[in-house]
Amino acid sequence: MPSKFVWRRSTRDQVHVNHEPGSFYEDQDVLSRQQRQLETPIYAPGGVFYQVPPIQLPCQDNFERDVISSRVGSVDADTMDVDPMDVDEDIADFPSHTVDETSGSSRAYRKKEEQWHRWTCIIPEMLATYISLLRETRSLRDMSGVRERQRCRGCINHISLNVLCLYFDKIEKIVLCTCKEPALQLLSMGLFPCAPQRPSVAVDVNMLEFARGLFQNLAPNTTAWCETVEKFLYQRGFKLKSRDTLRIRFSNALQWYSTLQDTKHLQLAEVLNHIRKTSDVCLSDSVDVSSHSTGEDKRPNVERPSDYLRQRCLLCFGGNNWHQPDELFDAIVCVDANFTQKRRKSQGNRPPIPLHHPETLFISPDDVCAMQAEVEAARPVKQKPTVDDAYEPGMKVPSATLDECHESFTAADANRAKASTQFFSDTGLMALLCRHDRVLWLVNMTSAGEKQYYVLCLLKKLFEHVPASMRLGALYDIGCQLHRSCLKYGFLADILDRITFAISVFHAYGHQWPCQIIYHPRKCEGFGLSDGEGCERFWSAIKALIPSLRVSGYYTRIYAIDTKVKHLDQTSLIGMGQWLQRKWNITQEKKAKAEAVLELLNQKGVSRTALKQEWNDQVQEQTKPLPRQSKSSADKEIHSILALKDNMKDQGSELATLEDMLITDNFSPGMTVFEVQDQIYKLKNKIKIIARSIEEKKTKLSLADQKNLTRLLGNDFLRIRMNALAVKQRIRERLRHRKYELESFGSSYRNTVNQQKLQQHAEQQIKRKEPGIQNLARTYNRLCQDLEKLITARRAPRGARVPSKISLEGLFKLDVDHDIWQDDNLTNDLDSQLETPGWLGDDDVRTGIKALLQYNRCVEEEKRLIKERQSMQEWFTEEWTLVNLALAFSTDIQDIDLAYQFQDYKAQLVYLHIVWKTATLDLPCPLPQDWGPSAGEIKEAENYEYTEQVISATEEHQVEDRREEPTSTGDEQDTGFEYHAVETDSDSELLEEEEFYSSEEAELVDAMEGLDLAEEF
Repeated sequence: MPSKFVWRRSTRDQVHVNHEPGSFYEDQDVLSRQQRQLETPIYAPGGVFYQVPPIQLPCQDNFERDVISSRVGSVDADTMDVDPMDVDEDIADFPSHTVDETSGSSRAYRKKEEQWHRWTCIIPEMLATYISLLRETRSLRDMSGVRERQRCRGCINHISLNVLCLYFDKIEKIVLCTCKEPALQLLSMGLFPCAPQRPSVAVDVNMLEFARGLFQNLAPNTTAWCETVEKFLYQRGFKLKSRDTLRIRFSNALQWYSTLQDTKHLQLAEVLNHIRKTSDVCLSDSVDVSSHSTGEDKRPNVERPSDYLRQRCLLCFGGNNWHQPDELFDAIVCVDANFTQKRRKSQGNRPPIPLHHPETLFISPDDVCAMQAEVEAARPVKQKPTVDDAYEPGMKVPSATLDECHESFTAADANRAKASTQFFSDTGLMALLCRHDRVLWLVNMTSAGEKQYYVLCLLKKLFEHVPASMRLGALYDIGCQLHRSCLKYGFLADILDRITFAISVFHAYGHQWPCQIIYHPRKCEGFGLSDGEGCERFWSAIKALIPSLRVSGYYTRIYAIDTKVKHLDQTSLIGMGQWLQRKWNITQEKKAKAEAVLELLNQKGVSRTALKQEWNDQVQEQTKPLPRQSKSSADKEIHSILALKDNMKDQGSELATLEDMLITDNFSPGMTVFEVQDQIYKLKNKIKIIARSIEEKKTKLSLADQKNLTRLLGNDFLRIRMNALAVKQRIRERLRHRKYELESFGSSYRNTVNQQKLQQHAEQQIKRKEPGIQNLARTYNRLCQDLEKLITARRAPRGARVPSKISLEGLFKLDVDHDIWQDDNLTNDLDSQLETPGWLGDDDVRTGIKALLQYNRCVEEEKRLIKERQSMQEWFTEEWTLVNLALAFSTDIQDIDLAYQFQDYKAQLVYLHIVWKTATLDLPCPLPQDWGPSAGEIKEAENYEYTEQVISATEEHQVEDRREEPTSTGDEQDTGFEYHAVETDSDSELLEEEEFYSSEEAELVDAMEGLDLAEEF
């Protein structure tokens, strides 16, 4: 039967059984031909198939069950298992409407609830068996002993089960007695059951490990995996009773095996945290906030972040030196939302079966709803308009500038829909990450737009886990708007003085220049070289999950994202040393360049003190309100009218182009007729809005204003200068729109066939936009020439100066220091000044200001990297001491299985010590060189890491011979494998080549990150 099913509702009042080959009906004497309730019919090329729930036997009627078992003897588990293992969890969102809700579908849903309850009860019981299995098999490496384990062949008072064991190369049938839990028996043999009580199929844990690891690196696809395994085994003479029945059983096994693994990790972490709190490993207390904490049990006198945060990022929160008085804040985080990680609405009303990740990173919906209620209660429904060019309390940017930033960003408009709530239950994700791209918390979004209560909830949760004196820097795409709302409505009032807001580097182009001066991280003190784009890299890392999670169940989607994040954590943990090394080298290089420029200017007589004063004067001048431009309403209204008319003209040209596409049927690559019609509809609405706004602005002018307007239009200099300002703002807007278009391509995965078409479409759009922008720049430069002629002819006001022309080179890079962002000499504010300030007219001063800002950021980054290097060693030293205490504790209680787990964790720490210490040799650190491991442990780990670990063919025969000998008991680790350090003459040359290429690779990593971000935008 095909694996891709089309689910349809039946229009018949009654459905009949279709006895096609592959049906789930069992041909047993007792159970044959029994009428069962049918679920949704599946229309497939081979006919109509039905997903049939198994017959439910009353749990309380043990006598009848024993009678059946005595008659049948050893039967297949499918005929006896009351668990609905043939029902996929995600199909809970698609209840059948073809049968009576009180019979078939409701009974299947009840069975799934029962199976879920049994899984949740038996998973804790399986922990001890699983940990023991890991020790006996040396982390599943040698399965020979456990597979030959003796088992009960049958008891008088218990039934027997036929279980099919699925391996990579075969399918083997075994008989299990139910005198002991079948799940525990199978797990002790290295197999994981597909059902908790009476499984019909058990999967080799090595196969589950391989599939779990594969799905963490690729998009999860159990259907393709099972089809491949079935075909692979069929070619070797193995198959199940019916085709295409492995997927649901394998999915159940993989899902609950993952839960078992995650539960094991959580239990071990809890043991370590218990030893940490009851011993003298750490000298200071940490925030104690449990996952179910309401906030009342927080201790206000703690001295370091919570254990949760220290586990999330050791560089930010793992050290004891997290507070530095000379720094503005102690840690840096970034926030961003993503609307591509959506989930479609289910077709039923029944809630899905809950499946929670033991270490989930998602904030509970109750906390999100509480913050939503708080925000809606504090913010009025109808907001009062802000006063133009006036400062709001606590803000350093004029209100008019903030309004323009608000209009520039879609994210700032919470009422603008980014995902339809009509078709999607979950519209996206919002993430809070540290500056090392490690996820701290996630929020599942259910609104159509990007609401502020999501980011407020994330920040509030973060401050619940940090000491009361800890300060944080928050990077957000619209950090200026978030800061404004917090001051205006009192959000986060108790912690607002400990937050420094800034905007992300690659989103700064959407903000006005005065806003960038205050909130850009390269110009804002304390942020160093942090870019705030870790969320974008995170979205890129999990974008492979979009297709499968779009149609998944609620809990399946959450669990899959949690699992992916855990996998990314393991990868980034190993690379933290290289991350520090790479950032240190970049910082030193940029610092050296800035120092060279500052030294050259110092020889010319431009000191750093003078440059600092010039920068302060520039900030003060360019962030103050514009009184002359706002005194006369005609100036502002005429400026707006001119800009709107030009904008409407551009929209009309684009509308004509799209209408020509419909007439000629000549569409751009990657576009369909429906997309063109949708864009035409949006453009027409936008033109109507612009025309209405123009008419409203014209009616605001009184008779006196009209006289002033006539006189103003008659002044050539003022007219040309106003036109030049309008053209320059149009250029900025066109550049922003071009950037927005690139950003939208990253989210329109389903509108393109593959990445190649997406790239072609993006390049075509860019080439289509560039000539128009360049023509605008040439028009602006011609207007500047006209102004220069008027000034030369003394037909301009006193003190007027020629605006700087726009260089076409580097125009599309949107550099934060490009002249396109500044409106120098285009307003009335500086016309009366007799002397041009240095930051405006002196090229050396302007160059020096850029170099000074870069130097200051590099110094901040250097200090932070040194602190993070120290935090890394402090965290490692504490963990090393802790794991040795845990080993001693497990030895005292004679728990060899627990000791093996701690020994494995200890080996992981030694490996981290090797890669971290080698990578961070160039970073200064006040701590001693001894991290904890002895020279012998380090040497042993290095030998294992840098040599081949193989087994020869002759040794394989020796191992086979040893397997015939009696299995030894106790804590013996020798399994007969002998590993050799294979060294050749080319080993040293190979290591030299690796060191050579690693230095070049470090330089390419940052370039690749930039390319990834460019693709996302």
